[in-house]
Amino acid sequence: MAKSKALRQEKINLDEIIGLNIRAERLNREFTRDELAEMLDLTVSHMGLIERGERGATAVTLSKLSRVLDLPIDNFFIPQSKPALREERVDTKAALRKKINSIMLNLDEEKLAFVVHVIQGLNKRAPKK
Repeated sequence: MAKSKALRQEKINLDEIIGLNIRAERLNREFTRDELAEMLDLTVSHMGLIERGERGATAVTLSKLSRVLDLPIDNFFIPQSKPALREERVDTKAALRKKINSIMLNLDEEKLAFVVHVIQGLNKRAPKK
């Protein structure tokens, strides 16, 4: 019985570590919980449960997170006394590019072609510097 309780506690601790790391990365990349949940095809409330360590992230969710955040999957398992949240503002242009790339991961070929068309149109209209 004690062994079972210890294993349960270890799972709870791991869920908390994973949740804290996910939240830290989300905030570092300036995503809202809504945006990240949408990219992962989760509800916002489920995303919140995962970030708080109240619900474990599945292997599929961790795999999607790894792709969306462009991180090795093992980064989510590293215990930290405090999640490493960046104090300084992330370079806005780089942050926006990462956000666009993350969103585009879930688009089909037709939607990607449309996005390229829109960007090209915006680029043609942009004033030359």
